[in-house]
Amino acid sequence: MKVRRLEAIKSIVSREVVQNQDELQKLLEKQGFAVTQATLSRDLRELCIVKAHDPELGVYCYRDGKLGKILPIEPRRNRFTVETIKSVEFSGNQGVIKTYPGFAGAVASVIDDNIHHGIMGTIAGDDVVLLILREQTPVKELVSEISLYISGFADKLLENS
Repeated sequence: MKVRRLEAIKSIVSREVVQNQDELQKLLEKQGFAVTQATLSRDLRELCIVKAHDPELGVYCYRDGKLGKILPIEPRRNRFTVETIKSVEFSGNQGVIKTYPGFAGAVASVIDDNIHHGIMGTIAGDDVVLLILREQTPVKELVSEISLYISGFADKLLENS
């Protein structure tokens, strides 16, 4: 569902002049996607879509933050960098990922979207992610799996984990 929604956002923004999130939200609803403002903000950030001045039209509208046009969706692991993570530590059936301020939500989102066994859930603050593991989850296997989506994740594991 998320990939289809992201594709819809890309399509809308590439063919129409969209000046605000409310307008984009209504256009998405016409295509069957009911999204909250918070979800829409995360989607725009993930797609690197920003509000920029279009000199030809004389208005501010959504465009790719780097090139002025929308890029194709890439797998999340190709855009997400491990440099946002300070450390990873496990104890019992919990793990703590310490990030730089503002990145915990993105780290939790990558894990929630891609790891479907071994983790019951994540709780993200501003700079910390709490992982709640299922009983008997092998930490080494979980770290290897997360490393498929966050390259270098295992390198952030503290030795006492």
